Amino acid sequence: MTLAHWLQSLWEKGVLHLHKLLYHSKEELQLSNETLQALLVIEEKIAVAGEKGIQIVGLQRHVADSIAHLKKSNIIEIECEDGRAFISFAPLFAKLLQQRGGQADLGKQYLQMHEEIQEEIRRLDDLRNRQVLERNQLTEDRKALTEKEERFHNWEEDLRQKEKEMQEELKNLLQEEKRIQEQAFQLREEKLLLDKERIDLNNLRRELKEVKAYLDQQSASQSRSSAPLFPQENDAFSQLASFLQQQRGQGANQEEIREIEKMQQRYRWSLDFTMLFLRLSFQKGHRTVTEYRRQAELVYQRGIERPEKLEEYFEKKSYFDEKISEVWVTLGSSIRINDIFIDVYKKWSQTWGFSHEVILRACQETYKGAQNPNLNYVDVILTRWRQAGVRTVEDGEREIEKFKQQRNRNYNKSKAPVAASSPLSGENVVPKNEEEAKAYERFRHL
Repeated sequence: MTLAHWLQSLWEKGVLHLHKLLYHSKEELQLSNETLQALLVIEEKIAVAGEKGIQIVGLQRHVADSIAHLKKSNIIEIECEDGRAFISFAPLFAKLLQQRGGQADLGKQYLQMHEEIQEEIRRLDDLRNRQVLERNQLTEDRKALTEKEERFHNWEEDLRQKEKEMQEELKNLLQEEKRIQEQAFQLREEKLLLDKERIDLNNLRRELKEVKAYLDQQSASQSRSSAPLFPQENDAFSQLASFLQQQRGQGANQEEIREIEKMQQRYRWSLDFTMLFLRLSFQKGHRTVTEYRRQAELVYQRGIERPEKLEEYFEKKSYFDEKISEVWVTLGSSIRINDIFIDVYKKWSQTWGFSHEVILRACQETYKGAQNPNLNYVDVILTRWRQAGVRTVEDGEREIEKFKQQRNRNYNKSKAPVAASSPLSGENVVPKNEEEAKAYERFRHL
């Protein structure tokens, strides 16, 4: 291989750049600017065509003319094959070598350059091989990372699935807890009904004892007297029937008269007192035995036993008295409706400004929660509601729910047992401090 062809191989490998060589050897080669420009254009065409060669068909005319001129000037060589031209700059390199002179010395220099270039090529090949190995290693590492990412993704999916299952299980547990709470609420309601029935049975048992005692007394009186008992009873029965017919404008049946007689025996009223009570009740608009029974209970709870007190009570009886009676009935207790009872209700309604409905709701909560409901429990609840700014029944319901949640949290923390008979056994009347606990003793004797 000649030096010119060796330089051509260097140019083909991209080690030698023609434009730089022409720039530094322009004067030595004595080439015109047009020739230099044509060489650079042809170099660009060869670089674009690559190993396939320049396609002859479709080649611009000026480029084809430049190629023909340079070939004629012995600056390039051309080989044509299958409609493509393969151009070599070996004649140009040979001309350059001749101009430089000193063929032997120049050959040594170029051989040394060749060895250095070959060494550089080997170094570049080694570098390229290392880069290929590193690229392969990076590909393997990337593949391993991809596999790890897939595993992590699968683990993440598994964790999401488990979390979803745990959420479903938690939802089921909450539903079960809600169902248990509903059952507990139903059980409490049933217990309240049973307690109410027990109270009714106790009251009935007491009434039966009173009736039995009265009958025993009447029987003893009959045995000591020659006058028979039944004519007197028949006389009282007739008077009650005649009085009811006169007052109501319609006859009374035997069942109604028996109920009135039971009421008379229970409260140990005389016939005249009973007749006065019926007349005053009728004047206030009460027509049925049920209403008579309720009014009689209120009269008894106020401790009224004399006719003038009875007339005074019905004369002064007002809407306010009806409200107090509703509170007493709601509490369901056996306390007397006295001045203390009335003063406490006035404090709730007039001083504190609670509506009657809010007061009744507090009484209902006391009846449900306390074993022995009384005014003290209601007063504690309304005191707390007043501090919380309760004005409506809905506000009271929210305070009740808030109190129950707080009580449950405190219970879960302490687990401290509380005596069922103590004031702390209520649903909504647990005192906050010692002063509030002492307040429970305020109405002990009501």
